[in-house]
Amino acid sequence: MSAAEEVEAPEVRATDVEVEASRLVRIIAAIVLIVLSATFLVGVFDIRSPKGFDPAGPRFFPLLVTTAWLLFSIGYLIEGLRAPKAAQNDGDRSWFEPVALSALLVLYALLVVPLGYMVATALLFFAAARVLGSRQLVRDIVVALVLAIVVYIAFTRFLDISLPEGVLGL
Repeated sequence: MSAAEEVEAPEVRATDVEVEASRLVRIIAAIVLIVLSATFLVGVFDIRSPKGFDPAGPRFFPLLVTTAWLLFSIGYLIEGLRAPKAAQNDGDRSWFEPVALSALLVLYALLVVPLGYMVATALLFFAAARVLGSRQLVRDIVVALVLAIVVYIAFTRFLDISLPEGVLGL
């Protein structure tokens, strides 16, 4: 074969392969997030309340949170689909964070009743901070505890919504 007849194959760079793999993982993670949020959204309708979707009723905040989760997941999917196939990997984006946060939310849903709202929520906040890159151990613990306590008090005292007591018996 002469040099004129040879057709050079385009050079595939390792960064292009990594970017495409990262894009695919983001799309898969977005689909998982959509399925999880839709599942939890369906579960919100199992919450029994004579007040329906009244802001003072127990369905309102779960409905608000799961709807927002679903919308953000759809946005994340659209972003993954629109991302260029061969672009510079910015290094800040990772497949680990969305997958790990999804796993934490599933684990939280499984542990909130046996451990109780405050313990499970504090653990969720702490673990989420760590997954997202925080390395301030004391600050993460303090913020997780304060947020869990403040949200617990807001729901139980001001909104009169009972939350799982768990091991603390609160």
